[in-house]
Amino acid sequence: MNSVDSTLELPASIMGHRGIPSLAPENTLGGFRKASEIGTTWVELDVTLLADNTPVVCHDPALLLECGQKVMLAHSTLDQLAHINMADDHPDWPHEPLPQLYDVLQLLKELGMGVNLELKDYGAEPDIIATQVEAALKTSGFPQGRLLLSSFSEAILQACQKLMPGIRRGLLFDDLSLDWQDKARQLELFSLHVDWRYLNQARTLAIKEAGLKLYCWTANSPADIASLWHWGLDGVMTDHPQLFMESQAGS
Repeated sequence: MNSVDSTLELPASIMGHRGIPSLAPENTLGGFRKASEIGTTWVELDVTLLADNTPVVCHDPALLLECGQKVMLAHSTLDQLAHINMADDHPDWPHEPLPQLYDVLQLLKELGMGVNLELKDYGAEPDIIATQVEAALKTSGFPQGRLLLSSFSEAILQACQKLMPGIRRGLLFDDLSLDWQDKARQLELFSLHVDWRYLNQARTLAIKEAGLKLYCWTANSPADIASLWHWGLDGVMTDHPQLFMESQAGS
């Protein structure tokens, strides 16, 4: 399905979803360190752009200020968000600034971790998103062998395909679309990332027979997806990677 280098490191079967939010603030530098400390080797995280096109790591398009007002990331600059504490829902956790993608990539590189970058579609031009992500990857020197780009947006993945053809791409789905095989061919996909609740034996086997890797999100109990492993599931994104590691160790 794809033309990327088959010798690249395979993503881990267990990916920390936004780090390890069951133990630390999600999408934060401290959270990624915590994920590494407990043995997680790959994490999934969210990338979006600020008003000046700076790529930052945040899942939502807006952040809630202390005054209760929301501020849109796409309309804000780093200076305007300098006071934001991404750990405000963890009162015993130190202050966590809104992380820039470059800083996260630097940290993950130092920790020897792999990363699945989910590129969010919050209205920025796909070409600009791809360009800014490529710049952060180049500046940080993050190794291509431990990298996967993913998105719900086909347009964003098309832009990445054009600008960074050698970097693996995964298309996200809630429920699997009927034309997923056409999309996989057109985008030269490495993987499909599907809500685990919409996967069954027939769908899992069909995806694997098409030569694609299959990752499910976001399962938080090993029992929920136990059967999927038998049918060929390649990996899971989870808020509780520690539970899945314990389950694998005990099997």
